[in-house]
Amino acid sequence: FRSLPKNQALAVPIAGCAGVVLPGCECASVPVASSLISRGVAPAAALAFLLSSPAINPVVLVSTFVAFPGQPMMVVARFSASLVTAVVMGWLWLRFGRGEWLRIGPREHLTGANPWHTFRLTATHDFLHAGGFLVIGGLTAAFLNVVVPQSWLQAIADKPVLAIVGMAALAVVLSICSEADAFVAASLTEFSLTAKLAFLVVGPMVDIKLVSLQAGTFGRSFAARFAPATFVVAVVVSTIVGWWLLR
Repeated sequence: FRSLPKNQALAVPIAGCAGVVLPGCECASVPVASSLISRGVAPAAALAFLLSSPAINPVVLVSTFVAFPGQPMMVVARFSASLVTAVVMGWLWLRFGRGEWLRIGPREHLTGANPWHTFRLTATHDFLHAGGFLVIGGLTAAFLNVVVPQSWLQAIADKPVLAIVGMAALAVVLSICSEADAFVAASLTEFSLTAKLAFLVVGPMVDIKLVSLQAGTFGRSFAARFAPATFVVAVVVSTIVGWWLLR
């Protein structure tokens, strides 16, 4: 991130793309973004990375490919919609964000005896974290298929706009890790691919646990503005990208 251009408008998309090579889960991306800001990275660029990292990293894209066999465009659509959402939110912060909305507090890091030990601790933590949420994702999919009446889901799925908004809202409530959410989305066969895309784009960027974590890290003023705006942008971008790529 030291090589980011001084032009913040250009730094935002570059930081967003860094989510591919510097992956992290939703919970980890918040303290990482806080650390970047405290080290002098422009908040707009750090926030773009915060949103893109858990949404377009290799683990998420591979899990999406596995969850949607024979539908490679779903991976392309998820990558595109997530990256565009992250970049748009970075630019919106650059244009409308205020420094007093953003509070940078203390952070905790996994630190080993040497760089290799630190890497091993972090990798082990992320692996166990992702594995646990994969199990939770599978259980959630089974729960939805067994407990929720199919007639309820079908009634929502039959209305395209309501289906997209409903799936996006479901992502917020379920708060499933991005490594597992594709399997849940794929299990909801009543819904269109565009509605599923909204679920996959919104989930890693706006959910209950993330809003709480953002409020605790950056302050309530930030979370109260950033989370709703991200939800709206993610739904709009998902709808456009879904119409374009998943028809």
